[in-house]
Amino acid sequence: MSFRLSAPFGVLMLAPAFFMLNGCVVHERETVHEPVPTEGYYDREHRRYYHEHAWVTCDDRDPHCPP
Repeated sequence: MSFRLSAPFGVLMLAPAFFMLNGCVVHERETVHEPVPTEGYYDREHRRYYHEHAWVTCDDRDPHCPP
């Protein structure tokens, strides 16, 4: 008779341990999405502009760069 009573209690005692050890933790990874620059965007900090899906570094003769 003691086995009949202790079996349900044993399952109840192991259930919390099962859920704690199961590892059901969901964590979203943080991703940083940089905005895609538009055609002709000028980056003053790096002295470059965006042209045809690439950055172009300004030089003194480039007409797209401000003086």
